[in-house]
Amino acid sequence: MKESRASGRGAELLSIALFFALPLTISTALWTDTVQEVLPNRFQGYLSASSNPEPASIETAPDTAFSSCESHKYTTEIVSLDPLVIYINNFTTHQEADELIAAGESDFQPSYISTNTGLQRVQGRTSSSAPLSPSLPLVQCILTRARTFMGSTLSPTERFSTPQLVRYERGQKYDLHTDHWPSHQVDDQGRLFNRVASFFVFLRGECEEGETYFPEVEPWSTSNSESDPDARLEKTFKGKVLRGEYKGEKKGVKFKPITGNAVFWVNIDAKGEGDGRLIHAGLPVGGGEKVGMNIWPRKFYGWEDGSEPRVKKEEVRWV
Repeated sequence: MKESRASGRGAELLSIALFFALPLTISTALWTDTVQEVLPNRFQGYLSASSNPEPASIETAPDTAFSSCESHKYTTEIVSLDPLVIYINNFTTHQEADELIAAGESDFQPSYISTNTGLQRVQGRTSSSAPLSPSLPLVQCILTRARTFMGSTLSPTERFSTPQLVRYERGQKYDLHTDHWPSHQVDDQGRLFNRVASFFVFLRGECEEGETYFPEVEPWSTSNSESDPDARLEKTFKGKVLRGEYKGEKKGVKFKPITGNAVFWVNIDAKGEGDGRLIHAGLPVGGGEKVGMNIWPRKFYGWEDGSEPRVKKEEVRWV
């Protein structure tokens, strides 16, 4: 009996000691739910609520962002098979479009054209342009999306040119031109390359007019027996693709700027020659602002000295 009373009194003294020592201990320790859970129930009423009552939010890691990028959904509509022109709905989200513009905002300069002798200013191109660094995670995401779209037509060693933002304000334009060079260019390793295809992505379409116009692309046969094939064109594409006009004659197609949508076309044929039918123009903006992004996949066509390909392992890059 004496042992029982002594044992009970010892437990009581221990409880009192813990009661007075606990505040000092907790004030100097990192509080966690685990600590609170293991304490006797008799002390729970004296403790403050957990500093972390709900699971903490986890910042999205780059890998998660890329996973989201790959899961992005878009749809396609063939405008022309020969030459190949494809309309892409929702190639970017509106948020991606805004962030891409913000990434290049401070770098906009008057637009130039690229020639064999370098960059030149011309009266036929009055927009402003800004490069986008391929090292930016969002830019990598979009380039990965474009590469996936290209499928097996690009090898891992064939990179994209630096993506380019272009801005058109009231009255600004880009007269008829092609994206490919008349003759293949030479990179720093002596390889011949050209812009095998193009993506033009509408990042901001808050404007009047300003369509992208292809005068030589005819989606419907001239022998079409329909009374109004132009109306069928507009109905099929719900106003996104319209009949164009060149020198007073209905000719070709033009694409209305719609944020997030894109146009894809192939510049170089299977023989490595440029397709002149893909000549196009950025029509003058009547009001507001149009911002687009050029994505140019590069393809290699041998070596400047005519030797056989000699690709090294370390040259492999996906974007």
